[in-house]
Amino acid sequence: MKIALVQPARDRFDREKNIQTVRRLLGEIRDVEIVCLPENWAGVVTFNKPELERTLSLLGSYAKQGRYTLLTGSLIVESRDYKIALGHVIGPDGTVLGYTEKIFPSNAVGERAFLKPGERLPVFTTERVRFGVAICVDLFYPELIRSLAHRGISVLFNPSNIPENRIVLWRSLLCARAAENTIFVAFANNTKSFYPDDRPVSGHSMVVSPRGDVLFEADDAEGVYVVEIDLSQIAEARTRWPYLADSSSIEKIEGEQVVRKRQ
Repeated sequence: MKIALVQPARDRFDREKNIQTVRRLLGEIRDVEIVCLPENWAGVVTFNKPELERTLSLLGSYAKQGRYTLLTGSLIVESRDYKIALGHVIGPDGTVLGYTEKIFPSNAVGERAFLKPGERLPVFTTERVRFGVAICVDLFYPELIRSLAHRGISVLFNPSNIPENRIVLWRSLLCARAAENTIFVAFANNTKSFYPDDRPVSGHSMVVSPRGDVLFEADDAEGVYVVEIDLSQIAEARTRWPYLADSSSIEKIEGEQVVRKRQ
């Protein structure tokens, strides 16, 4: 199965420029099943309901044109009395299938001062695969990813906006989440951009196998990176590493005592 990671050169505040960049990149994509945009690819900007609907409609036209499932990464959306980070999933017919919320806004960059913590962490299904989406720092919470794995995902997508000096750390997290759950993990990042504290954001989008091996890692160039993954590697990895099945056998942990489910 082929997936595509979109790594756009992002302007922090120019939404229209960023939308034109993403339109150009999406227009190039053919012959893939799932396409993933990064977090906040439109910039550090807020979408009201009409703006969000127009943007989703626009993105849906590209998904329909290319006949792929499109993950919109994450956009900051305002409601009546709060803002929240949402990552929508658009089907190959251009319709919105649902959305994931950013469960834990980043404390490090001050998101908790204005973003509402999310509550939705659904699983999505295409004709060939079940997948989940964990937005940016939600990757730090293994219990979130394990819950998706227990619900049958084969691929986790991690749309993010990660600075260059944290890529080594991020690579380690991606490899750990992939290996401990024996799933593929795909990370989409912005490039040619900056963090609020002026640290550079320089791409390095990547895909990790169920064995924890980095199958692909981009450099800092803007582009669309297509990666072919072999889903049969999941069963092979789980034959050797039954971590997911082992965790399912635990009913609870009380103090020092691990209580296993009765067989």
